[in-house]
Amino acid sequence: MALESYWPEYLRELREFRALAGAEEPELTAAGAALRRAPDDFYTATLTDAGCARWERLLGLPVVHGGDLAQRRFRIMTRMNEQRPFTMARLGEMLRGLCGEEGFTLALDGADFLLTVRLALTARQMLSDTAALLDRVVPVNLTVDLSLRYNQHQTLLGRTHAALAAYTHDQLRNEVLANGG
Repeated sequence: MALESYWPEYLRELREFRALAGAEEPELTAAGAALRRAPDDFYTATLTDAGCARWERLLGLPVVHGGDLAQRRFRIMTRMNEQRPFTMARLGEMLRGLCGEEGFTLALDGADFLLTVRLALTARQMLSDTAALLDRVVPVNLTVDLSLRYNQHQTLLGRTHAALAAYTHDQLRNEVLANGG
């Protein structure tokens, strides 16, 4: 709504007030838009660019130029979800919150002090952030084996040879395949 609509009729006709409205209208529009966006910065899932910048500054995260908003939110959630002491249940909660219920597998071989984490191919862009999280929260006496959960034979079952022929070997192993693959 135009600023002039709030004024009495006699002020709307004055040239000086029309110029004043023209000068102040963009400022008020920008302030209103910022006010409507403010609730988005209350939750990490809906952070705006400005909200991400503020949280990155608060958490001491390096600014990655060219990263999209979803990746920045993920990095912020990764840092915010860290909590010690380390337990497998808590690590599972952290990874579920970041990668989703089906986005990872987690196994601990206590005899060999080996923690194995496999991320789903859909979480490929989160691999380095997940590695940083594990580096910060996993005790140093455990060896971490982190990699992607590539497509395997059971992933491709039910597909015809003709359907699989449309892909290269590299694509069959390394890419999220359409139709549930």
